[in-house]
Amino acid sequence: MSGETELTSAYSSKVASDLERNVEERERIREEVARLTAELDALNHDHAVLLSLQKALQSGAPTSDRDLPRQKSGNGTRSSGAGRHTLVELIRNYLAASSTPCSARDVTTALSAQNRDRHVQTTVVRTSLESLVARGEVHRSKQGSSVFYTLATPGEGAER
Repeated sequence: MSGETELTSAYSSKVASDLERNVEERERIREEVARLTAELDALNHDHAVLLSLQKALQSGAPTSDRDLPRQKSGNGTRSSGAGRHTLVELIRNYLAASSTPCSARDVTTALSAQNRDRHVQTTVVRTSLESLVARGEVHRSKQGSSVFYTLATPGEGAER
């Protein structure tokens, strides 16, 4: 019987170790997918702008601002028009005001409460946070299986 117990214990330990490694790898892949999704969204936007410009240049007709997709502003965020802040600006402001690291869920809950006229989704906030991480504007830290974000101090962000 002792041999069976040792074997069961060894298998249990191995399964627990493999499960933990699997969870970590899934989280790493999930973060990479979020970063790549944000990058793809930016490229798709740029593609749409370039196609509109190409079409306008080929037709020889001047274009109005209404005809073009919203352009990126100088700070890397899309212009939101009508004085509304972009989601990225809202996230930056919230992280700047927060004294502790925040999860994507924390940010979503706070932004939803502060901006009742907007439908804020956790997946979109997480993707935006990962985009900010990729640009060096936000730091990511992991505590167990949870991911927390803090705003990078000025001068720490990536120089582009």
